[in-house]
Amino acid sequence: MNNRSTAFALILTASAASYCQPSNTERRDKALKQVNACLRRDEVSSRECTNLNENVEILESVYRAGDKSVLPMLFHFTYLTAFYDDALLSSPDDFLDAMGRLSEVDQYGVAFGMSGGEFSALPKPRFEAIRALLTSIPDSSQSSSAAKICLRMLETNNASLFLNYFPAGTFTDRAADFMIHWFSRDLYSLGEQPLLPVALANDTVYRFTYLGAFSGPKSATLTVLHDGTGTIVMKEKGESRNGALQSESTAVSQEQVSQFMTRLQQADFWHIPAEEPSGGLDGAEWLLEGLQGGTYHLAVRWCPGLKNRPSGDAEFANAARFLFALAGHKIGPGC
Repeated sequence: MNNRSTAFALILTASAASYCQPSNTERRDKALKQVNACLRRDEVSSRECTNLNENVEILESVYRAGDKSVLPMLFHFTYLTAFYDDALLSSPDDFLDAMGRLSEVDQYGVAFGMSGGEFSALPKPRFEAIRALLTSIPDSSQSSSAAKICLRMLETNNASLFLNYFPAGTFTDRAADFMIHWFSRDLYSLGEQPLLPVALANDTVYRFTYLGAFSGPKSATLTVLHDGTGTIVMKEKGESRNGALQSESTAVSQEQVSQFMTRLQQADFWHIPAEEPSGGLDGAEWLLEGLQGGTYHLAVRWCPGLKNRPSGDAEFANAARFLFALAGHKIGPGC
């Protein structure tokens, strides 16, 4: 075969391969059809969802190639944190405009996925880049509402990156990073600030935070005044962390402050360890913080006071419950 014949054969082979290869439009349409069928079935194990991950990846690649029409479909998959972040940073107007067309519930879902989700904070450089972008969007922008939802969720889920609620070394368990992320997130969602160094060195402040598995976070903060009386502020969220924050303040008498201090002494609060290795499923984490004379201490317990818990936890639970009672709220005898 001469050179001309060889070249002609190669052209025919390439043309045939190109003809057999589906176009980006065909790949997109097929992926959209299959993902839609999977979403309608709402069963990940169903036949319609067999190639779900592959189809989502196809839609991601189509978007990155410039086809922004697939973004609303990708908003169904809020685990796509890296993709959401890239899409927001590369084309904020497209991302926020498409997000703004969703229902409020779905907007919060997308914002939650963008912010890193449940278990860990974003890498700090990425968090700072996204935060700077969102804060730069003016109130006059059509994207302002979606941007504010994203910013609120971003800061809440990554509160540990810019607020130090707990002094270094407070947690030593292998899950320390997760606990700091989790506790910081819920404290921030309640509008709480770190006790140090926000409070004055000579302040006496105690804060009890209740993190239930099936309820929103709650906190009761007692500030003891110079005359021995105090004020206690109760804050709570509904079952959804996106709900409205409820806050109320109550005056506390000298006798009530004294009663709390007695319970605190019975719990030996200032000498018990910050954490215990034992925990459990569901239930609730109880965080009791204290600041007195410039010294800070924290104790975290899972479901203290239950009959199968360490004996000293009962006194801890009594002190924590009493703070809620001073604020006009109650925790039952269980967890």
